[in-house]
Amino acid sequence: MRKLSKYRISRDLGQALTKRLVLGCIRDLQRMQDCLSSGEDTPLRSIWDEICVQQQCEESTFWDAYLETIAAFLEARVKHLQGYELDAPWLLTPEGKDWDCELEEEREPYPVLLQDVTSYSALCAKYLDVRSGAFAGRGRRTT
Repeated sequence: MRKLSKYRISRDLGQALTKRLVLGCIRDLQRMQDCLSSGEDTPLRSIWDEICVQQQCEESTFWDAYLETIAAFLEARVKHLQGYELDAPWLLTPEGKDWDCELEEEREPYPVLLQDVTSYSALCAKYLDVRSGAFAGRGRRTT
C-alpha cells in the first residue's frame, strides 16, 4: 500500500527531473554528428556514440572536451528549470542532503545553487548503462 510522503514526492520529482535533464543532454549529444574525433570512416554516428565507446574501452585525449560539452548542455537545461524544478533535484545533491540534516532553525533559508544541480546531473550521467542507453540501469532507451 502506497503512503503519501512529502519526502518521497520531492525525491521522486528530483529523480524524474534529473533523468529528464540527463536524457535531454544525451539527445543533444546524439545530434552532434559533424565533429567526430574518430574520423570519417568510423561506424559511429554521433558524439554520444564516441562517449559510449570510450566509457566501455578507453578514454581518448578528447575526453575532457566531452565532459565540458556534457556540462555545458546540462547547465543550459538546468537554467531553464522553474524554481520548484530546480529545488527538487537540488535536494538530492550532497549539498541538499547536508542542508536537510541541519537543524531547521540553523539552516540557510534558500541555499539552492544551479551549479550544484548541474554537477549532480553530470554525476548521474556517469551511471548510464551505455550499452543500452538506459538511465541508471533501468528505464527507456534514448533512441
